[in-house]
Amino acid sequence: MNATAKLFSIAFSILMLTTLAAAQGAASGDLHVTVKDPKGNLVTNANVTAREQAKGFERASSLNREGEYRLLNLPPGKYTVVVEAPGFAKIEAKDVTVTVGQMAELPIALAVAGTSETVTVSSEAEVVETQRTSSTDTITQQRIENLPINGRNYINFALTDSRLARDDTPSIGAAPTSGLNMSGQRARANLVNVDGADAVDNSVNGIRSTVSQEAVQEFQIITNGYAAEYGRASGGVVNIITRSGSDDFHGSAYGYVRNRNFQAVNPFSTVSDPAYTRVQTGAAFGGPIKKGKTYYYFSYEGTWRQETGFSSIGANNFGLVPFDTTPLGLNLGTLQLTPDQIGFLTNPAVLSQEQSDPKGFGGEVGTYALLAGVSSGMAINGSWPVSLVGVPGFSGFPTTCAPPGPCFVPSSYTPLQSIVGNFPVSERTDLYSLRLDHNFTSNHRLMLRGGVSPSDQTNALSRTSTQNYHDWSITAQDQLTIGNNKVNEFRFQFARRGLLYGFSRAPGGGNVAVNIPGFAFFGREPFSFVNRTEQRYQATDNFSISKGTHN
Repeated sequence: MNATAKLFSIAFSILMLTTLAAAQGAASGDLHVTVKDPKGNLVTNANVTAREQAKGFERASSLNREGEYRLLNLPPGKYTVVVEAPGFAKIEAKDVTVTVGQMAELPIALAVAGTSETVTVSSEAEVVETQRTSSTDTITQQRIENLPINGRNYINFALTDSRLARDDTPSIGAAPTSGLNMSGQRARANLVNVDGADAVDNSVNGIRSTVSQEAVQEFQIITNGYAAEYGRASGGVVNIITRSGSDDFHGSAYGYVRNRNFQAVNPFSTVSDPAYTRVQTGAAFGGPIKKGKTYYYFSYEGTWRQETGFSSIGANNFGLVPFDTTPLGLNLGTLQLTPDQIGFLTNPAVLSQEQSDPKGFGGEVGTYALLAGVSSGMAINGSWPVSLVGVPGFSGFPTTCAPPGPCFVPSSYTPLQSIVGNFPVSERTDLYSLRLDHNFTSNHRLMLRGGVSPSDQTNALSRTSTQNYHDWSITAQDQLTIGNNKVNEFRFQFARRGLLYGFSRAPGGGNVAVNIPGFAFFGREPFSFVNRTEQRYQATDNFSISKGTHN
């Protein structure tokens, strides 16, 4: 075999593995049922039907050449699998769970027909997977509904998988990440899908707004070996599936409130009664428009908060002490100096070497006091204690003086005294989502989902910034099963994201950034100003065919 033939053989093998993974579906799962008689022989004349328990959705299958009954492209959910064959008792396997991206195998053992015509397996039927080529984990609705979580960021449930770790990179800036470290890659190396549609920011690979936790049915974590259809991920894939309505109407409403009047004060607060109000509230409900045919599911979640960030700026008057220079014979009034500076000025050994200064500042000691007082006064109040007009080294400084003083720096300057204490942190973020599902037939389904998320956030604590975005999207999905071995899945998404990321609205938030080691970082954020609009048109069509052991 020559080199070209070897290369083609390798490429073809990779293609087959990739297609096998792709056949799982980005928003559905497959169920392969093997039916055997009491002696372990394959039963080839059975009728196998899977009925979704919540919606009444039903799919039937016939035997393939490998002795399997394949139910392809099933919406994630719980099913009752019914198996009937002449001469055998009818079998009902209840609570068979099919999850997103799953290729499950369900073995069924028939019993010879006797007094009981129906055998019901009431416990959850165990399914296995032997054909999966990727390494995955599915966070089911049970975990999402019952595990505690802070902030209702449901992606954090993925951390229950020991193979994942929290990404330590600060999520600062105009595009938050998934916060998950997969396969040793940073969070911006991951891909996040919602109902099979890409939810990643094109510019910096951050995560766009998704949906409320109440609207999530389950999500799949794929750490490696994922199909080529996912793409754009050197880390891992998060595949989110939203909830749909069912034959019964269900709804919920919730509210979480934290307020400074009934919670303990943060021990790091620099004031006794800091502002703190945080509200997360929402509602979700869904049901049938026409039972067995059309369903809807709506969810809303709002996050409103007005909090206080804590800063050490201004603590203990910046470590400065008022010092009257009159006893030293200096005409500088009271200066703000550090204890070490005062110790130097009052040191007898220093004063004994003092020489007179014809300019009236008291020689070298006076010059030192002047420099120290000027620097602290300018930093704290934006003013100098005396007029510096005519003083060598200061005459070029832009000041507005009222002789003999003080002199003020330009109004664009932000003195430390104006930002002493605490800083406001505010947010108003809303998440709206509406999903419609329609079953044309048991083999043909249509899904339409729309989402809107306006948000405005201000963080004026350290790296000050304001972020405002309006994120919305429309996703349509058409799933068609042809026979028992062919599936076509078409998906379209239009999404728009308008983003403004800039400096804080707090005092001095638009000024030049200043970093005082050990105190704080204030002024403009260290990131570039962002004002952009991103529009996305995404179309995907997957056609899969199963032929024996080939896919």
